[in-house]
Amino acid sequence: MRARVLTLTILAMATTPAFADDKCKGEVEAAFVKQRAQPAFRTVATAQTLNGPLIRTIDFVAPDAIYNKIESPTEEAPVETIGIGKWAWANTEGGWDEQPPHNAQVVAQEREAYKIPPKAAADFSCLGKVKYDGKDFVGYGTAVAKDTDGMDVVTTVYVSPDTGLPAYYVTKSAKSDGPAKFVAAYSYEGITIIPPTDVIPSSEPATDKK
Repeated sequence: MRARVLTLTILAMATTPAFADDKCKGEVEAAFVKQRAQPAFRTVATAQTLNGPLIRTIDFVAPDAIYNKIESPTEEAPVETIGIGKWAWANTEGGWDEQPPHNAQVVAQEREAYKIPPKAAADFSCLGKVKYDGKDFVGYGTAVAKDTDGMDVVTTVYVSPDTGLPAYYVTKSAKSDGPAKFVAAYSYEGITIIPPTDVIPSSEPATDKK
């Protein structure tokens, strides 16, 4: 079960966007650099799968706290992890367990990786003022590309004109107006992470945590 928790945690970390096109690319990257410099931010990523939506929530609170929740259409309950400093906890079966040192170190390593702003990996064009979900944003869009399943897709990054922070990262079919294949929604207010209560302690010695 703990191996499954860590696998899902690493999958959750994969909700980091990929980008590349001089001026427009630079503006997109700058928005994510600014995001990573915030005292706290939340990512809620929804990916459409054959079984239904897979939802991943990641909260980060500087300097060293991270929360992950995976809601899978094939699982009855979500899987959650919390990492604060060198400690980590997981909730996989209706209760929180303190993770052994080697698992806690993996969570800490993934947290440190998540702090790093994403680099460019695709061409973006400046779209100017655009609307999404009824609100105005500054938009940046990719050219049509093949997704891993062979579908032609386009990706749009929506940046707040007021804060310069990313608001949405959306990948959808280039040929259909149906639901997006992937949507990451970002927020920056009211985010806190605290250790869970009623924890089952780890059976491994805490002296291994470094």
